[in-house]
Amino acid sequence: MQLLRKTLLPADAPRALLITGGSSGIGRAAALLFAALGDRVTVTGRRADRLEALRREAEERELPGMILPVVADVTDAEAMRRAVALALAEFNRLDVLVANAGIGHRGPLVEAEWADIETVLRTNIDGVIHSVRAAVPAMRASGGGHIVLVSSVLGPLPGPYVSVYSASKAAADALGRALRGELRADHIHVSVLWVGQTHTEFAERRLGQPGRVARRWPPMTPEQVAGGIARALERKPRTMTLRWRDSALLWAGRHFPALAERLLARIYG
Repeated sequence: MQLLRKTLLPADAPRALLITGGSSGIGRAAALLFAALGDRVTVTGRRADRLEALRREAEERELPGMILPVVADVTDAEAMRRAVALALAEFNRLDVLVANAGIGHRGPLVEAEWADIETVLRTNIDGVIHSVRAAVPAMRASGGGHIVLVSSVLGPLPGPYVSVYSASKAAADALGRALRGELRADHIHVSVLWVGQTHTEFAERRLGQPGRVARRWPPMTPEQVAGGIARALERKPRTMTLRWRDSALLWAGRHFPALAERLLARIYG
C-alpha cells in the first residue's frame, strides 16, 4: 500500500475523486483504497445506510483520506449535478470520475421483461452520461482530470443470455472512445476498464435471472478491481484489462470469433 501511495499520490497533493455505485462491491473497495492512499473521495449510491457504514469504516480504520457519502441515483441527472456540487463544496475541486455504477441482466432477450431492459440501459448508459456531464465542468475548472469508465469484457465480446448487459457496456465503450477526442483539449483523459467476472453481490442483484457468477470462469475480488482502477489512473491507458485470461479471451474474440463464441456459450449458456 505504501509503495502504491508513493507511485500515485504526492503527499502534499491529495486528489478529489467521485466514485459512483459505491454502496457495495467494486465501488466500495475503490473508495476504501483511495481513502487509504490519502485521497478525498465522494461516493454516491442509492443505499444511505451502506454509504454511511462505508464512511464510518474509513474513520474507524483511521485512513488518511476522507469519504463523503452522497445518496444519488445515476439515472437522475439533477442528483448527479447535486453530488458534484457537494463534492466541490467540500473539496473545492474534482480530479477523477470513476463511473462504476451498473446493473446486470441475465436471460434470453426475447423473453426479457421490458422494464428490466429499460432499467439496465438507463443505469449503464444514461447513468454514465449523467455522471460525465455532471463531472466534466468541475474537472475543467480544476485544470483537467481523468475519467475511468468501469466496463466489462462483455462489451467488446458479447455473450449469449447477457445481450442487454453486453449492449449497454458496448455503448459505454463507444462513449469512452468518443470522449477521449472531445476532452483532450481540456486535459481530461478517459480510460475504459474491461473488467472480467468479479465476486460481489452484482450477480445476486442482477435482473432477469439472478444468481451467482458463472462458475466456469474464475472471478476476481472487488479489491483486485480497485487496484486496477488505481493502476489506470497511474498509466492512463485508453483501454485496460486486469487479467491475462480476460485479455486472452478478447484476443480470441478478435482473431477467432467462432472459438470465442463457443467459449462464451460454455461460460454463460
